[in-house]
Amino acid sequence: MNPIVERYDRDAADYERYWAPVLRATAVRLLDFVDDYARFVIRRNGVVRILEVGVGTGWLLQAALARWPEATFVATDAAPQMAQLAAARLAQAGLDADGRVTFLSSPGEALDLAPGSVDLVMSTFVYQLVPDRIAALREAHRVLAPSGMVAYLTWLDRDARQPFLPADEFDEAVYDLEIDEQEGTDEPHAGDVRSARTATNELRQAGFVKATAREELLQYDWTLDSYIGYKLAYDERSLLEALTADQRVELERNARSRLGRLKAHDFRWHAPVVFARAEKPRED
Repeated sequence: MNPIVERYDRDAADYERYWAPVLRATAVRLLDFVDDYARFVIRRNGVVRILEVGVGTGWLLQAALARWPEATFVATDAAPQMAQLAAARLAQAGLDADGRVTFLSSPGEALDLAPGSVDLVMSTFVYQLVPDRIAALREAHRVLAPSGMVAYLTWLDRDARQPFLPADEFDEAVYDLEIDEQEGTDEPHAGDVRSARTATNELRQAGFVKATAREELLQYDWTLDSYIGYKLAYDERSLLEALTADQRVELERNARSRLGRLKAHDFRWHAPVVFARAEKPRED
């Protein structure tokens, strides 16, 4: 298990609590991006076979099950604890009894599926984490049937136009402690996509045609309490583990003081993202 997968596996419950709500509304928009294709396949075949690469805690899968009753799904995640949370979500919603979902534990670059076994591959906020995005896209190409579609959502490698003041103020609260922060360990990964054009070029390199991508914004409204909770319990966990009990108390006190000076609208976060999709060529 590579360090990134190990971290997501270890922190799955906290991811569900603190980070998944931030991504949820934007992630579900990927279904709109592929809805026309999915319904076309349903009209043609009576069913559409969908693979979700990186099911996470299951929010997108649950929404897709409701949107396309004719669909069957394979849900993969390299982090077993993530997949377990997704399965529990479906069970709680009563969506696990009809046999429409199969869970697999496999990474995006090495899917445990036969060639041509699915019609649609979709993924949200995963292809920036894989070691090699082109390799992962080629693997999606392999498991897709001819004329099948891949569609994904990920971060753009650029700053938002609007500065996010809560992040700046939290950093200042850390600086106030006058401690030497240790450098994080290097975790090899593909990284964020530089532009929509980069996304389409990478899809073509992986063998796809009719590649298209569009740049948009993820928007999320934090509150002072939700942001402080996210930073202290999830995002800055490694920092907090290195602090003494007194330093942790001081950091929270300083952060609350600094963030408490901000207005409610300052807690609206904007982050650039890209939606990309392409098709596998038809067989002659």
